[in-house]
Amino acid sequence: MFKEFTKKRLPLIVLLTALGLLVFSMASNNAGGDTERVAEKVAQKLDKRLELLDSYVRQAIESDNEDFLCLEKLPEDMVIYLYVNDSLKSWNNQFSVINDDISNRLVFNRLTDFNNRLVSPLTDVTENISYMNLGAKWYVMKSVQGGNNAKVIAGLEIKNNLIDDLRRAENGVNRHLRLSKRYSVMTMMNSGGIPVEIDGVPLFKVTYDSDQGTPFFDNSLIRWIALLLLAVSMILFLYGHRSFKVYVTVLCSLCVLTVIAYIWEIQMSGTSVLFSPTLYADGTVFFSLGALLLINMFITTVHLCSYMMRDAILEHFRTRRNRRRLKLILLIITVTLSVAATFLYTHLTLRSLIMNSNINLELYRGNDMIQYTVLVYVSYTGLLFCLMLLVQGIQPAVREILGIRYNLFKTRNLVLYAFLCALYFTVTASSLGFRKEQDRIMVWANRLAVERDLGLEIQLRAVEEPIASDQLIASLAEMGNTQGIIMNRISEYHMPRVKQGYNMTVLLFDDDDRMGLTYFNNILRTGTPIAQGSNFLFLTDSNGRSRYAGTFAFYSKEKGLTRLLLEIEPQSNREDRGYYSILGQFSNPGNINIPSIYSYAKYSSDRLISYKGNYPYPTVYQEEDKGRLGETSKEIIRTNGHVHFLHLVSENELIIISRPQRGILVYFTSFSYLFLALCAVLHLFARSGNRKGTFNNEYFKSNYFRTRINTILFASSFMILASMTAVSVLFVYKRNETNMHNLMSTKISTIQALTENRIRTARSHQDLMGQDFAAALENIGNTTKSDITLYTPEGKVFLSTTPEVFEKMILGSRINQDAFHSIRHQNQRFFIHKEKIDNYSYWSMYAPIFNDNGDLIAIISSPYTDRNYDFQREAFFHAALIINLFILLLIASLLFSTREVKTLFSPLIEMGKKMNVADVHNLEYIIYKRDDEISSLVDAYNRMVHDLSDSTRQLAQAERDKAWSQMARQVAHEIKNPLTPIKLQIQRLIRMKQNNNPNWEERFDEVSSVVLEHIDILTETANEFSTFAKLYSEEPVLMDLDKTLKDQIMIFDNKENISIEYIGLTEAYVMAPKPQLIRVFVNLLTNAVQAVEIQQKEAEEHGRKAETGRILICLRNSFKDGCYDIVFDDNGPGVNEENLDRLFTPNFTTKTSGTGLGLAICRNIIEKCEGEIGYRRSFALGGASFTVTLPKHQA
Repeated sequence: MFKEFTKKRLPLIVLLTALGLLVFSMASNNAGGDTERVAEKVAQKLDKRLELLDSYVRQAIESDNEDFLCLEKLPEDMVIYLYVNDSLKSWNNQFSVINDDISNRLVFNRLTDFNNRLVSPLTDVTENISYMNLGAKWYVMKSVQGGNNAKVIAGLEIKNNLIDDLRRAENGVNRHLRLSKRYSVMTMMNSGGIPVEIDGVPLFKVTYDSDQGTPFFDNSLIRWIALLLLAVSMILFLYGHRSFKVYVTVLCSLCVLTVIAYIWEIQMSGTSVLFSPTLYADGTVFFSLGALLLINMFITTVHLCSYMMRDAILEHFRTRRNRRRLKLILLIITVTLSVAATFLYTHLTLRSLIMNSNINLELYRGNDMIQYTVLVYVSYTGLLFCLMLLVQGIQPAVREILGIRYNLFKTRNLVLYAFLCALYFTVTASSLGFRKEQDRIMVWANRLAVERDLGLEIQLRAVEEPIASDQLIASLAEMGNTQGIIMNRISEYHMPRVKQGYNMTVLLFDDDDRMGLTYFNNILRTGTPIAQGSNFLFLTDSNGRSRYAGTFAFYSKEKGLTRLLLEIEPQSNREDRGYYSILGQFSNPGNINIPSIYSYAKYSSDRLISYKGNYPYPTVYQEEDKGRLGETSKEIIRTNGHVHFLHLVSENELIIISRPQRGILVYFTSFSYLFLALCAVLHLFARSGNRKGTFNNEYFKSNYFRTRINTILFASSFMILASMTAVSVLFVYKRNETNMHNLMSTKISTIQALTENRIRTARSHQDLMGQDFAAALENIGNTTKSDITLYTPEGKVFLSTTPEVFEKMILGSRINQDAFHSIRHQNQRFFIHKEKIDNYSYWSMYAPIFNDNGDLIAIISSPYTDRNYDFQREAFFHAALIINLFILLLIASLLFSTREVKTLFSPLIEMGKKMNVADVHNLEYIIYKRDDEISSLVDAYNRMVHDLSDSTRQLAQAERDKAWSQMARQVAHEIKNPLTPIKLQIQRLIRMKQNNNPNWEERFDEVSSVVLEHIDILTETANEFSTFAKLYSEEPVLMDLDKTLKDQIMIFDNKENISIEYIGLTEAYVMAPKPQLIRVFVNLLTNAVQAVEIQQKEAEEHGRKAETGRILICLRNSFKDGCYDIVFDDNGPGVNEENLDRLFTPNFTTKTSGTGLGLAICRNIIEKCEGEIGYRRSFALGGASFTVTLPKHQA
């Protein structure tokens, strides 16, 4: 039933489903004008979100205004500010604004840009719902007035322009609105689009974005599913209708489908990562990963279809006997070349993919693009699996030509193939990945070798004179505390292009600032002028970070000499400090982003001049160090558990980049995962292709108890090991989280202590707004490799080492509400909290800052981005290792429990087999050496066998006596039958002679012929019984079957109207009694000749033309392992079905004459040779077909 469904109905169902999905996707794509319906749905979703927001607003209005309001489970897309007397009392989530003060429309200064003064946009929020832009986000806003001068300003996020800018594949619209990527949200000022209204008030417009690509060729998941289902329906149709016509049609259809899909991919290039050359590209054909996967899928489906047609293809080569062997050899060569070409394609494209893509196939390294790694492994597993299908498909041809039998779908062969494939993937990914790493490190080394930015230096040389002669800057320098204004003057007027990739800081020092002068003079002493007489210096700190500093001096009569220091630091220098690491702001072209797992050092004249990382490089690269690290002429060395990549920049300059060496356990983990996955996939395919089925009801019924015990043991082992694995993985993550928490608490305590040491005498946060403390805070950030932000005791930001994240409104101006509540209201010493910026997660550390009097001056905050110790990577590796060990232990426990259960049931199974297979005469004892519960049953069985053996022996003796008695009667009967007519004829002759009958001599000749005929019958009968008697007396000898059959055929091949064909097999040797085996062949040939002659004689008697007799003898390798088949076919009448059961029994014959012992004796001879003989109707000639199976001689 299921087979009929699979052949006829399933392909049609899949085809209709694919066509339906294709039509639906095209209709939905071309519905770009149906924006009105989309806007209505957005309005419905928005109305539900606003109802939820109103419920939280009511909670805020009804809350106690004296306490800090904490709204639990407030969604991330909602913001609620609670004001009391126009002063912000509490906040839940944040608006991206700098100024949130709504009292009297006060003006708020930016942290550094004093020329730009902002009025809080929250003052424009009214009780009427409105659509407003706050920073990078757009909100639906409204305010609600409560009692006791309480006011709530609430907002629902509609669109995030930051996501829209960073990830062009997304439209940045709130995911709860369920707006398709093909649509975007615009203000009411834009032309076109359909407005979204709430309570009759239009808020914003929904517009169809035609820039997302041609609608018909868009990146529709439904369309790709439809194409895949179309291909599946074709394959299923071929599975049910295996003919060459269908095969060619399906292949042509797959080609057309692949071309269409390829064209679609070209149209969608760049709209999706899968079809983008930024992920992978290698030439015009493989322009994206999607194109490569599509071609791989096409090759896989073609090979799969060819495998389905293997029987028809082999039958096509076997139909004609002329040149049959040559055609089969040609088929084997063709498939072998196809296997070689497929493997070559697989290896070359896999190598290209590893070397020319960002996809990481080394599983032990972790992967943030794991979905593409899985797609690649699935695709190439299909290609390698096709190799096995091709080799298995030509197995009948190989067996016929070479005599080699194999079955790649056996369990041990599948395991071996999975082992080889996993080993190939692991070795290829590791070796090519290492080569790719070498190339990448070479690029890093070349970039590290060039410390100075020549383009920047040209710009600095051009602006240093204008800066030095700028009278506005000179006037501002005399005023004091004007660093922010000066920096904005320089960045906006003199160096607008530099600020895009560099952080600029302005410091002012007068004659009374001794600490500042020391710092200023140190810059002059350690810096290198970018040109002779230049005001700009190039500097490198102890950590190898480079920066530029400009030194300017301005004189006034009132203040004397004021020194201005302009520091220009690449944003890449902050890559491991905080927000730049989180937001990826340092990823400007040309900057070096070396992962934290690597360390590097730079030597000049054998002295260490810069370094980074955790490896303890020697400060002096001397001869003894060369012996430890290796010669500079080498490119790669391994020592101290690290791999060192050496790059000789010049004769006196050397760069070393190092990483920890990977152990064998790392590669084993990757290999074992691939091996287990491949074993599972290949096992499932082999089981699905097994027509008999292994896991069926009959199997479970016949193995009820064993199956249940195995299931219980497996379930128990699985639960125990799964629990242990879960606990172990949880322990690893908890331990790493604890370790990371300890590091974070230590780091925030250090920052807290260093900061408090600088503000002992401060009385409020206003005392910390000077330039001196800003420079001190920057030094603390450099020392601790942290970005530091200071908030007022009321939670308002007032100072930061990275003010741009606030000025660009990426972060709100308020401290996290949970941190504020924990520090201000719960008086915690520090608070560590996981926060999110859009889809970026990171840890933030908070701590209070006190002065000497114990007064709270500020709250300090710093994001934790220390990449020197990758907790996530270590946790991933440990979890992967534990899960891998769990799977291996589970498989081992399954095999062990199965073996033990099999051992437990083996006596019972053996007992059943011996009782079912053997007859009473051949029951065997069961050897069981254990003394347990089964031993008593085995002993009882062995006693029964012993008793039955005795009884059987006695019965056999009685039956033998009876058989010899019957044989004697049979012999007597066979002898008596011809003797009686002989006696009568002789007696008649005697009477005729006594009576002198004249016809005596004539009658004598007649009687003589009859007597001689009966004597021949007696002789034949004697020979038959003589052969039967000597059946077990002749010894077997080594026989060449091919030569023996040819000799016997030569004797019979003398009939005019009968042709005998022979298909032989050289070097076919068996051990058998030669005279008796020859008698079998002669008997079967004789029977075949007689059957054909009888049929020809009957045809002539009925006036029909006698058909030419055909006899075919074929010597071949048997389907039974280790045996030969000798097949005797003829085109005679064959044996009637009612006589088949008695065909090999003694005394049965279909001839008018004969003893009926021929076939019975043949069967006894063959069975003595441990062979078999059977009969069936001949498919080739239509008559009888006798097959003799004999075991091969094992040399």
